[in-house]
Amino acid sequence: MILAIDTSLGTSFALIDGDETVIDYRGTDSRSHAETLGPLIAQAMQHRDRIEQVVVGMGPGAFTGLRVGIAAGESIATGLGVERVKVCSHDAAGLAAAERTLVTSDVRRGERGWSLYEGGRRIEGPSLAKADAVPTPADAVRVDIDSVDAVSLARNAARSEQVSAALYLRPADAMVPGAPKRVSV
Repeated sequence: MILAIDTSLGTSFALIDGDETVIDYRGTDSRSHAETLGPLIAQAMQHRDRIEQVVVGMGPGAFTGLRVGIAAGESIATGLGVERVKVCSHDAAGLAAAERTLVTSDVRRGERGWSLYEGGRRIEGPSLAKADAVPTPADAVRVDIDSVDAVSLARNAARSEQVSAALYLRPADAMVPGAPKRVSV
């Protein structure tokens, strides 16, 4: 069995057993990942002895949302002692496309993450662009996704190029504080 988790947009969760889909959940709420994942993980753990792999969508996406799914996937894989596969979330839609396809997703702040696919592989991206300036090749079909199909993510994991870190696409907002201000009394 393969368990797949993606929280780059909403919460997507799947458990597949060969051609059979045991769990398929796709929600678009981008603010309740942890609350949504708990019951789904509990349901999947009924099959824990049969889970052989955990696939984790690594984005592009927002910091907090991605971290929830990545942490859940890492924890499950470690706890079960099974293989983990970390992939670009766009691969769920892009690798399954028959024609040249540009997959985009909302990464907030008026920007979209995008990846270009051809022949069943990602040939460019993921990259970041202003929502109104995503470079769309004339010969590509553009697919704007608002959720990730975790079943497709699980089924395409073997064809996906693994990634080593979360795909945030922009620097973190957090900053190291400067020296304390000197105050005279």
